[in-house]
Amino acid sequence: MAVAPKSLARIAESSGFGMADVAFLTGLDESTVCRLWDNPDWLDRVKGSSLQAIVAVVPGVGEYVLGYSLADRRNRLADRLSDQNVEVDTAAFRRLVQERRIPEQYLSNALDTAACVLDGDVRQAAAHLARFWGREQDYALGFVFGTNDSDALLVDAVPLVAAASAMVDQLSSRSNSFHAIVAQANLLHHISRSTGQPASVDADEVNRNTALAFRSSVIGQIMATNDADLANGYSRSVKSSPLLAMVEDWAFPTYTHDAKPTPDFSLPRSLLLRHTADEVIREVDEYNDAYLIYLAETSIPTIIATDETFGLRRDDLRSRLRARRERVLLPQAATACDAILGQLDGTASAVGGSGFDQQW
Repeated sequence: MAVAPKSLARIAESSGFGMADVAFLTGLDESTVCRLWDNPDWLDRVKGSSLQAIVAVVPGVGEYVLGYSLADRRNRLADRLSDQNVEVDTAAFRRLVQERRIPEQYLSNALDTAACVLDGDVRQAAAHLARFWGREQDYALGFVFGTNDSDALLVDAVPLVAAASAMVDQLSSRSNSFHAIVAQANLLHHISRSTGQPASVDADEVNRNTALAFRSSVIGQIMATNDADLANGYSRSVKSSPLLAMVEDWAFPTYTHDAKPTPDFSLPRSLLLRHTADEVIREVDEYNDAYLIYLAETSIPTIIATDETFGLRRDDLRSRLRARRERVLLPQAATACDAILGQLDGTASAVGGSGFDQQW
């Protein structure tokens, strides 16, 4: 259901300003204000400079512009998804915005992306999903797929997961599109987190177009299953595959915006990975034991090979790993923690990355 708009006259009413007052205070021609005054769709007609002048003068206009724009988009997206027999949990949406302070724009972007996937629009879905390679964006997408801890945005995400699974093969055929490569990786990550199912690409068959998708799917599966063998196997794959090693080098710095995503999966020669360090330390605390194995065996050594200071937070990483070591349940996680702590403390061989620096 569309949101009922308000006229400029109605918004200005509470301030006691009339049309002539607004024209005088803004410096706009009275004829310009007159054309907007009683029209509930005035936002569609006002020019940017005129809107800025009105926002600066009339109390409540700025809040109305933001609130109306967000609410109108939210409701239109809910209607669009409802046409696909998928319902938005409006109470969950409200909790995420008001209580958990998730930016509404991210959540609506995620709903828009879900609608494109459900529509089967491969081009639009790829263009949308390519913009979700990032910590905050991916977190919002998780609420649509129901892969975060709580507050799923869709009453039932099963149709979305099914549509996403059907779209993966279509995206793989767009081999010359970097957007399609990132989109496929994003979809496979959330499909794997939702279902616990493995990637459709075998580690021995990865190529330039599938390496990121393979990584994203495996990480999603590790999160879903807490499978230590899967985490150990991924570590071996990265050590044996130059392609997977390059993607692993690239993934965290671009995901956390320490570096810009590049189609050739390259990174600048010198990086201070501040945001990457913040994210990894958070993940050490929050994710399951199998994911901790992945961090200790694969991710952290790779990051330190790029930035030996670990974003100037090496000591913080050490203390956080020690604290997490005390509450692990999987023996393999304890072993992995001990090994990386030994390297960080200098009691084992120096920390090294993947050992690969070839370009594709």
